[in-house]
Amino acid sequence: MIVERVTSGFFVAPDFRVTEVDRRTSELAGAYAGWITDNTLFVGGGGYWLANRSRDREMAYGGLVVGWLARADHRFGFGAKALVGGGQATLSSTVGDIFGRPDGRDGPLRRLQLPGGRPALQPISNARVRFREGFFVAEPEANLLVNLTRHLRLTAGVGYRLIGGARSADDRLRGVSGSFALQIGHGS
Repeated sequence: MIVERVTSGFFVAPDFRVTEVDRRTSELAGAYAGWITDNTLFVGGGGYWLANRSRDREMAYGGLVVGWLARADHRFGFGAKALVGGGQATLSSTVGDIFGRPDGRDGPLRRLQLPGGRPALQPISNARVRFREGFFVAEPEANLLVNLTRHLRLTAGVGYRLIGGARSADDRLRGVSGSFALQIGHGS
């Protein structure tokens, strides 16, 4: 008979990500936390926010995080995790990009009064507007890990953020991400 201690417990991990949002390199700050069983299976939650946001470009999302670790009791190991949840983003665009024009040209038209009282139509496709959309997110990730101490582990990962339900912004919000996290706690 072999008796082994099962290492389980709570941990928290501040996480920093570099990714592309709205066709620009962007940084996301966030964290995930939860329970790890037998230093192998992790279940918890996490959330991320666009760190370099502006009024015209904001994003935040969060949800359930499930992960698996291998060789977590060695100096170096690896694993995988995934976040599944939802979020919200604010982006800006031109009126023409969002609506288009009924005749398929440059977007909606604005009615003007010409001298002499004659009506005329002018395209307003270059007017910028902000819009906010909710979305579904699934973000799988592969990780490498380095155990620094018994309760401190550094992870580096590569993942892909899949977006659904954002009618006009799916392609502007999804993309590859690289991450660095510091896992702190009992299960590390």
